Amino acid sequence: MAGFFGIGNYNNAGAGISKNAPQKGRLKLFFEILGVRIWKIFTLNLIYSLACIPIITIGPATAAMIKVLKNYSIDKNAYVWLDFKEAFRQNFFRALGVGIVDIIAYTGIITGCYIYPTMAASLEDEGKVFYLFFVLTLSVGITFTIMNYYIYLMMVSTDLSMKNIIKNSLALAFLAPRQNLIALASNIILPLILAALIVFVNLQFLFVVPFLPAALVGFIVCFCCYPVVQKYVINPYYEHRGEENPEAQKNYSESDEETLFEDMGGKEKPVDIKKKTKKGKIIS
Repeated sequence: MAGFFGIGNYNNAGAGISKNAPQKGRLKLFFEILGVRIWKIFTLNLIYSLACIPIITIGPATAAMIKVLKNYSIDKNAYVWLDFKEAFRQNFFRALGVGIVDIIAYTGIITGCYIYPTMAASLEDEGKVFYLFFVLTLSVGITFTIMNYYIYLMMVSTDLSMKNIIKNSLALAFLAPRQNLIALASNIILPLILAALIVFVNLQFLFVVPFLPAALVGFIVCFCCYPVVQKYVINPYYEHRGEENPEAQKNYSESDEETLFEDMGGKEKPVDIKKKTKKGKIIS
């Protein structure tokens, strides 16, 4: 039956989907995933905020949050509470150490960024050397922050030792400047926007803090930086073993001779169904 206006007519082949159809742009994919997962990201941020209340657990909580957001960033399903709890438990001791180092390091970096310009201004010409210390401290802080993105991503995605994770994170901090800059900008700009809204608009924006900034920034970081981890760390591992990364998108580049079934997307022709004049024989 042809149906109405051809709808429901299965005698003719459609255009099909060509295997060479263009892939979604990264920006479009980002907003599509964010739109689908936004409420789960709110929930994740709340769980993360509660898990960080004892400050000492910031490291394990961050690792757990990154594990869930990493899955979201590659459009893979994750159960917010169950996956968070499992990643928190599995990475507890390593992430605990990283979290303690982070607290100590950022305390020193923030203190240096405040003290050195103050000393330079108070000592005038003699204090210019402190501007150099300020620049060095700021540079160390930026590099350390970008390294943290990769430390947590590799911690929850690989079985590498902490020594290799730290070594790789230092290298990746300089290998992907565009992705790292976007991730770093989100880490600075989004909290500043929220702080400005709280201070200059309305204190009620404080209620947003438990539900949004950390997980949203983490999602942007994972979306930007995890492909870098895949390219330079995970994919070479599978290539060395002669295996294919199960998370990587498949590229259909086989020649026609190697292909058993050819994708005819976009090439189909209408099926010509000939009317039968005689009944066929029945074999019993």
